[in-house]
Amino acid sequence: MLVFGHRGARGEAPENTLAGFAYARRLGVAAFELDVRLSADEQLVVIHDTTVDRTTDASGPVSAFTAAELARLDARAGFAGWPAPVGVPRLVDVLDVYAGAVCFAIEVKTDAPERLERVCALLAAAIERYRLLGNVTVTSFDPVALEIMRRLAADVPRAYIGAYDAPAFLETARRLGCAQADVPLARGSAAVVRAAQAHGLRVIGWQGNTRDDLEKLVTWGVDGLTSDYPSRALAFLRERPHLSGR
Repeated sequence: MLVFGHRGARGEAPENTLAGFAYARRLGVAAFELDVRLSADEQLVVIHDTTVDRTTDASGPVSAFTAAELARLDARAGFAGWPAPVGVPRLVDVLDVYAGAVCFAIEVKTDAPERLERVCALLAAAIERYRLLGNVTVTSFDPVALEIMRRLAADVPRAYIGAYDAPAFLETARRLGCAQADVPLARGSAAVVRAAQAHGLRVIGWQGNTRDDLEKLVTWGVDGLTSDYPSRALAFLRERPHLSGR
């Protein structure tokens, strides 16, 4: 069962940073989940929120900063004791280090349609440049983003993230031609997992942060999971070697 380090290892290291991804890799994490947005100079940067307020020492919308300015911010929020400052990276900074070494779930965040066109075009180009096909899934809560990705790069697998507490979510994933459904622990169910798999979708459960969470996701029969605490998830799965071939 594949464990995706959520934003690297957001419960254990600065999220969506090179330091956080390095930490996750040292743990043995073989798959990274990360988020991309468009900077002021139209580069893909790795950050979750619409603003830099929560995760850095600055404030304002991500779209107001150039990639170079974002790289100079201190993105250690929540980890004041981290040994050195670390900025907001570009997607290419992450891929330069980890392409070919790990699998990726790259989430396209909701944005205006015209900006999503640019995000998806840049992402499709990066996937081709770094030869990620076979080791990447593009994910989103936003059906528009997934529709654009299907048009621009139909061969790149897509995943629809949703509540999956009503049939419409699975119907949307199928309509979008997704290969994967990202189902939340809080609102999903074993029945939803079985239904998605019956339609040929791989299912990733989120988030597996405690032993109870992990036990529930495994019981549901998910094909993989994301965790803010990948050290816990990996330790949990090591106790269950029969899951390694799932």
